[in-house]
Formats: sequence, structure tokens, C-alpha cells
Amino acid sequence: MFLAAGFLVRFFPSNFTHENKPVQEQQEEPIGGSIWSGITHIAGSPYLLGLAASMLLYTTTSTWAYFQQSDLTRAALKDSAARTVFLAHLDIWVNSITVIIQIFLTGRLLKWFGVGFTLVAMPFVSMIGFGAMGIAPSLSLLAFFQVARRVAAYALMRPSREILFTVLRREDKYKVKSVTDTLGYRTGDQIGAWSYDGLHALGLDLPKISFVAVPVVAGWCGLSLWLARKQRAIADAQDQARRSAGDIAAPEAA
Repeated sequence: MFLAAGFLVRFFPSNFTHENKPVQEQQEEPIGGSIWSGITHIAGSPYLLGLAASMLLYTTTSTWAYFQQSDLTRAALKDSAARTVFLAHLDIWVNSITVIIQIFLTGRLLKWFGVGFTLVAMPFVSMIGFGAMGIAPSLSLLAFFQVARRVAAYALMRPSREILFTVLRREDKYKVKSVTDTLGYRTGDQIGAWSYDGLHALGLDLPKISFVAVPVVAGWCGLSLWLARKQRAIADAQDQARRSAGDIAAPEAA
């Protein structure tokens, strides 16, 4: 993809750089703040804290689903080559369906139903999937659950989650997102691994762990809807402030 992009640059108009020179010369103010600002700002804002909690819930439950996948495939498929083929097929389905949805549906769903719908799709699918795994765990059900969950994550949740950051200040866009996407992501992975082992140590098997996951992802659904409403409210307030500033500036210019 990098090679393709580099090749296409050759076809840019010859005056492209010259026409865009004024834009390139504009200097943005330094972001400022300390290296800890991403963490301290999360602690001081319910919206940013919700973004961080959403990432923790995503990675924690993803780790649970991954360990369930490992347990079931190891029990059902004794041969490592057969497990490799099975998991490769899952990846093929996930990637193929994700590309189709991203090209033809993601933008339309965001336009038709808003961020709330696409943001809650993944935790809702997870809630249904974990519930089904708790009732009748099987390799075929696992395959369907994993494909649906990961497609919802890549094609719907991730684009929607990026929209949640568009209403933040520049400092938070860069610093808070760096914290949630690195420290938050890996922390959720570790919490998922420790908690899954802990639930096993308490005597819970795969179906019972699935039932434990259901209320967790149900809370995640509620958090996703709240984040979507909060993002819309912040965006509306920013639009209103810009319109008010424009109304004030117009008479002064006149």
C-alpha cells in the first residue's frame, strides 16, 4: 500500500505543492502540557474516563474470548495442523467480511443510525455470543461468535471510536488517545489474562465464565450509548459556539 501511494504521488498536478504552500506555512501552537497529561486528564474527565474504560472492557473481554477459543480448539482439534487451518479460516472470513462492510456499509450506517448504533454493535454481539457460549459451547458456535465479534469490532466499533475523539482538544486527541491505545490496551489484555485464570481457579468452567462475561458486556453496552450521546452533545455545543462566534465577527467585519 505504501508503494502504491508513492507511485500515485507522481500523478499529482505539477502546481500541487505551490497551490498548497500557504496552508503548509501555517504554524500550529505547540501542544504543551506534561508527559503525564494523558493520564491526569483521563482522571479528571468523565468522558475521557469512559473512553479509557471502554478500551479496558474491549481488551479484557477479547482476551476472555481468545482463551475460550484456545480451550475449545485444543479440546476439539487434537492435531496442531488442523487447529492452524481452522484459525486461518476464521481470519479469512473476518478480513473478507470486514472489507466488504467497511466499503459498503460503515459510512452508511453511521449516517443513518449515528455513532451510538455502530459503537454498541460490538458489545451487543459479544453479549449475545457469550450468552450462547454459556448455554451450548461448541466449536461451530465459537467460530460464528468470533467472526461476528471481530467483524463488528473492526468494521463498526473502531471507526465509531475514532469519532469519539474528534470533539476533544488537540492535547487530549494526541495524549489521551496514546494512553488508551497503548497503556489501556495492554492493561486490559493483562486484566483479561489474570481474571480468566482467576475464574478458572475458582472452579468456573467455560460456560460459567461466559455467563460472567454477559453482565460485563451489558454494562459495556450502556457505556457505549452514554459515550455516543456525550459525543453528540459536545459536538453540538462546539457547533453552537462556532455559530455564535461567527455572528459576533460578522458585524465587526462590516
